Amino acid sequence: MITLGIETATSVCSIALIENGEILVEKSLYEPNIHSEKIISLIDETLNENKNFDKIAVSIGPGSFTGLRVGLSTAKGLAYASKKPIVPISTLKALAYNLILHKLQNGSLILPLLDARREEFYYALYKVENKDLEEIFPPKPILFKDLIMLFEADNEYNVIGEGVDKFKSFLNNNQLTLKNLKIYSGNVNLCSAASVALLAEKIDIKYNLKFIAELEPIYLKDFQTLVKTQH
Repeated sequence: MITLGIETATSVCSIALIENGEILVEKSLYEPNIHSEKIISLIDETLNENKNFDKIAVSIGPGSFTGLRVGLSTAKGLAYASKKPIVPISTLKALAYNLILHKLQNGSLILPLLDARREEFYYALYKVENKDLEEIFPPKPILFKDLIMLFEADNEYNVIGEGVDKFKSFLNNNQLTLKNLKIYSGNVNLCSAASVALLAEKIDIKYNLKFIAELEPIYLKDFQTLVKTQH
């Protein structure tokens, strides 16, 4: 079973092929606002190495409004043409899965963060269970002041994602030190099509034209509201 992964929810444009838990190929570009221009060529390059796939995994949000639309519309086009099913995967869950690939131990808590503009983040909370993720808190937007209230002193939290730099900046600006946080840096914070595909590989799904046609990104925030806050 080969899964084609598509990740365009953030500044990363990433395509991957996975077979039975093994990454066959992953190609990623780390530039903002290039998704619509580059995604087809990335897919062509990826499929040039292995033209066959059995299902399509797409990062469904939250994230960039434009990036999510580009990724999903591309996934739908491929699904219609190939008659292969689409598996929508939470962008935050895929981010958390990056740490599963780093062999985080059972019971560990992972809090992925994405920038939701101004003083907000998109977040969720997961627990590692037998190389999988149990959802503790579902994805939603949250203000920084409310986010820091979630951390319980008895637990250690692994904080990951493209929102960590903003989170650290807010901690510093508010002169806060939370000793039970392990905040990651480097490429592990970047969204990955491989993680999207690896999560989708566990899900059994059939081609369903109605399901594909009705599938929409998970924005979590209203686009009109977001536009107003930027002006």
